[in-house]
Amino acid sequence: MDPEFHPRHLMLAAVLAGASLAAFAQGYPEKPIRVVVPYPPGGTSDFVVRLVQNRLQTQLGQPVLIENRAGATGAIGAEAVARAAPDGYTLMYTPGTDMTLRQFIMKANPVDAIKDFSPISASVLSSSIIVAHPSMPFGNAREFIEYARKNPGKLNYGSPGLGSNFHLAGEYLKMHGLVLTHVPYKGGGPALAAVIAGETNLAFNDFTTMLPMVREGRARAIALIDPKRNPALPDVPAMSEILPGYSMPESWFAFFGPAGMALPVVMRLNAEIARAFVAPDVKPRIDERALIIITGKPEEVTGYLRTGLDVYGKIVKAAGIKPE
Repeated sequence: MDPEFHPRHLMLAAVLAGASLAAFAQGYPEKPIRVVVPYPPGGTSDFVVRLVQNRLQTQLGQPVLIENRAGATGAIGAEAVARAAPDGYTLMYTPGTDMTLRQFIMKANPVDAIKDFSPISASVLSSSIIVAHPSMPFGNAREFIEYARKNPGKLNYGSPGLGSNFHLAGEYLKMHGLVLTHVPYKGGGPALAAVIAGETNLAFNDFTTMLPMVREGRARAIALIDPKRNPALPDVPAMSEILPGYSMPESWFAFFGPAGMALPVVMRLNAEIARAFVAPDVKPRIDERALIIITGKPEEVTGYLRTGLDVYGKIVKAAGIKPE
């Protein structure tokens, strides 16, 4: 054994390292925090993170800056966060479903949902919906299915991007005899704008993004993609009620940081995020958009990711979808 080395030295180093991390976490944050949203404004990710922005700033005592960095179904923004320093000053808020799906849909997916990120906290769960432009010659799910089967390939649908769970939902319909043409956009907001403007016949999108337009009559609700109805639109059926065997998981959203973040920093952020979502100036607005708060421990995010990898992997295989 090296005369200069002793096991006590290793123990002392570990104690000092732990003390250093604790001191860092106690002083964190000391400068503004950047939260990357890998989609453009207008979608659910952007809406929710801006809803809690002021509350997080107040609780953390530092500015929380939101950066929309769209492209490649969230992959561009996700890669930027994965490559950032794991110091707690660059975070990401994103749909967890897209984090898992890119592995199966994109040939050149630049990040690994498990290995390249530190999970911080889940936030909300949302339903997914199919809406149509009001000019479409069908008014409900059964009429839509009948029309689509009689006119294969005639209808198109917009989604928040290639490789999103909404893209997969449309591809999965092909297994049930409904052949639609996919039109990918760079986020939920642009996909919503396209169907409102009549650029697309349909949109497969997040329920929260679409709900205000449905209530205003600017878009027509056809069916829920999820396995059950949503109380906010109780008369709109789940597609599984009409197409047995058709069901997609609900969308969930979460905060992530680069891999290797210090646990005390992760846990500080986790606690503050949970507080922010139940704040009296935040929760009612979450509720009115029919979102369900699911904040919890960081390891629960990893559980959601692993479940998504399993579920979506099976759907992609069954639908015969190939990476593009």
